[in-house]
Amino acid sequence: MTATSRQRAAAPNGALALLVVAVVAFAVVFYLWPVSALLWRGRSWGSITDVLGDATTWRILWFTTWQAAVSTVATIVVALPIAHAIARHRFRGRAALRAFVTVPFVLPTVVVATAFLTLADRLGLDEDPVRLPG
Repeated sequence: MTATSRQRAAAPNGALALLVVAVVAFAVVFYLWPVSALLWRGRSWGSITDVLGDATTWRILWFTTWQAAVSTVATIVVALPIAHAIARHRFRGRAALRAFVTVPFVLPTVVVATAFLTLADRLGLDEDPVRLPG
């Protein structure tokens, strides 16, 4: 093996190492550093025990867990039949249905939220008691 072929073989490893360093640096700067700063500022065990001992904290944790579980079950119940229909069957409007369920993943969140609020306004869903924020 010549020196030139060794340099060529080492080049992809060098590029991979540079990519790994860039990813780790990104994680440190944009995740670990801010999280560490927050933990450092709230490092008092007294404040942690105060928060964990508060009944409001446990009510919030219970509601969050309950709401996440119900949302997951509801999503599965609604989404699985639709996914099955789209994947296994040919029917009129299939392409439109695929586009409709894909839109939230393609468009930015703010655009989708604005579209839903506008749609709710036009359908009269923004009146009390179903008032949507916004």
